[in-house]
Amino acid sequence: MGQLAGFWIRFASWLLDSILYGLLAAVFLVPAIIIGVNAFDGCTWVDKNDFTDSQELLCPPGTPDAGPVAAAIALGVIGVLVVFILYVHALGRGQTWGMRITSIRLVRSDNGMPVGFGKALWRTLFANIVSANVFYLGYLWAAWDDRKQTWQDKIVSTYVVRA
Repeated sequence: MGQLAGFWIRFASWLLDSILYGLLAAVFLVPAIIIGVNAFDGCTWVDKNDFTDSQELLCPPGTPDAGPVAAAIALGVIGVLVVFILYVHALGRGQTWGMRITSIRLVRSDNGMPVGFGKALWRTLFANIVSANVFYLGYLWAAWDDRKQTWQDKIVSTYVVRA
């Protein structure tokens, strides 16, 4: 199976993945934001004068144009999905970009092989929904676990090992 990867190398890999996959997402999200903001050209914020310090957006007739707004939303959603699928696919094959740079890989605990798309998907969803939302405790677990496993590793029976 290989030597288990410790917490700090896993953290470095996660940090690199966040930066690299984030840059890829920006390729989609920056144009989406620009298109979306430009769709509201001609609109202005005005005070509501209701003693709440709130404002409302007033737009001339025909603004915002639904076409650019829909395009911006579609581009943003497509971008997020593309990056998510690329990440899960890479994880399923054993190495994300950050893992490749730090020379670690994700393997099944029973045979040391890559986990495949399904397990990688379940692992990623569990990590983002549970491990990250309980004070990142699910991720931090690898720092003191005997087998250096996070919660998501335990739930899908995986190890992160030196490549």
